[in-house]
Amino acid sequence: NVVSAESLDSEVEKAGRWMADGNYEHIAYDLENTRYVLSFGASILESCRPLARNLWGWGKIRGENTVRAKVVVVDPRYSLTASKADEWVPIQPGTDGALAMALAQVIIEEGLYDTDFVATKCAGFDEYRAEVLKSEYSPDNVEQISGVKADTIRRLARDFAGSKPAIAWSGRGSTAWPNGSYVSYAIFCLNALVGSVGVEGGIIYQEDLTTQYRDDNPVANIDGNRIDQAGSNSYPLARGVINKMPDAASGAVDVAIGFNCNFNMVAPGTSRWGAFLKDVVPFYVHIGSFPCEMSQYADIILPTGTFLEEWGYDHCPPGPGFAELKIKQPVVEPASGTKFLADIVFELARGLGGTVNEAFEGIGDDAEGFVRYRTATILSDAGMSWDEFKEQGFCKVNPTQNYQFNTPSGRFEFYSGNLKALYESKGLPTGNDTAFMPHYVTADFLGGEVEDYALYLAPYNTVLNIQNGSQNYPWAQEIFMVMCGIGWGSLVEMNKETADNLGIGDGDRVKVESKYGEIEAKAKLTEGIHPQVVAVAHGQGHWAYGEWQKDIGVNVNDIVGVDYDVLSGQSSFFNTKVKVSRV
Repeated sequence: NVVSAESLDSEVEKAGRWMADGNYEHIAYDLENTRYVLSFGASILESCRPLARNLWGWGKIRGENTVRAKVVVVDPRYSLTASKADEWVPIQPGTDGALAMALAQVIIEEGLYDTDFVATKCAGFDEYRAEVLKSEYSPDNVEQISGVKADTIRRLARDFAGSKPAIAWSGRGSTAWPNGSYVSYAIFCLNALVGSVGVEGGIIYQEDLTTQYRDDNPVANIDGNRIDQAGSNSYPLARGVINKMPDAASGAVDVAIGFNCNFNMVAPGTSRWGAFLKDVVPFYVHIGSFPCEMSQYADIILPTGTFLEEWGYDHCPPGPGFAELKIKQPVVEPASGTKFLADIVFELARGLGGTVNEAFEGIGDDAEGFVRYRTATILSDAGMSWDEFKEQGFCKVNPTQNYQFNTPSGRFEFYSGNLKALYESKGLPTGNDTAFMPHYVTADFLGGEVEDYALYLAPYNTVLNIQNGSQNYPWAQEIFMVMCGIGWGSLVEMNKETADNLGIGDGDRVKVESKYGEIEAKAKLTEGIHPQVVAVAHGQGHWAYGEWQKDIGVNVNDIVGVDYDVLSGQSSFFNTKVKVSRV
């Protein structure tokens, strides 16, 4: 069972887009050429990948281009991106899907959609139109759901449709919910309505490089279902559901190997992981380049090098308009006692022997050889030798830029034939057409049944906490929360009026309590947050990570409930309710 951490991050966004265009992968927003950005919970300047490219594109559209693009941010919290936008629209948490459907209703009712694109490149529009035009998605009704004024909804819809090319951009704040795949689908469909799919300044597709691989001698699959329930009827679209692993019964897992992971910190319900590794898994091996919370439970630790000491290969994320193969090679000698990650895997295969070892034979035999094997076909096609590749560091390849619809109709689908076919293959009920179209479902909130838990918890990522980010450096701690102007700790961000009603002052130490635990930190009062929302940044609260991060701040995931998107299995981070009180 190979389970990726992607199911904590971006699976709902990929699942929503797959329902529309059949591509279950990351896409590119052509930010530098757009005229209008409507961001739903996407922290474009702080934690959305590829961050460096986003920052570069932002400079283009906000200062360098002849026509300055307009940016509107829909988010319960006044984020770093919102602070640099033209307009911030605070929204009731969990209602982004309703807002997207209301915007679509205005665009369709007023005939503002791209009729040519819809007629020639789309399928299922009549069914989608009927769903969108339901009274529940009228701006007046969605105002009651989302808190966004009906007049604002109409204005945003008209501006978005009239500012071609325009982008509707979904982020974790809008999609990391139990119904997040459908929210992603609803937001993605806005791009198709205005003809922004497969065009400059809109959503663009860039084919990934095909590296050399072999599957002529595969290892037999384990009998039975996956431990994490990925692909089951519970999560039919899931490629992996990492936070389901701690639910495994004793005896289900004999050995677990962690590669550069720290789920004890980054997954909701953190205490479950400690119990899983301590009481359920008989033998745990941790592979990584530095100590962390998860490594404390290991029976064996296998140290690897940092990125400056390792062999590897990579390619550009979608967006630049070309495909580029890149090499990672050691620039300093590996520290004593470490091994390259690939070398560890090869040695494990040799030690296991049998069909496992056979599957790994002839693909390089060590870290450098594996990189050479995987890149050989691309380099050959480009007329570049291995030595030239190592010297130059990259190989530019002719890209495939045509947007491909991998759907039954061969078009963008407002009614998902892919999802319906999946349901049919699994014997799931297909009588409800709404299940195969964008729609809004009221979110279930964990702890919502407790009267005192009246506030919505909104965790968020800072720029130093994305991917393998770390605050284990003094300079990183100094700039941990740029918006708040502080470091070396955690803050509980609250609306000033809400705090006043609770007798909480700015800088007071407060307790944030959910059904699952409690944390304590200083209160930060601001007008830049929805009155019913409490925000805490991810990244602090470590107890085994390094001297510049240990015992600093709190980990908000300690009090986040465990829940999942119904299709992709991605963890939900935003549907936990809490109460706040002075300590």
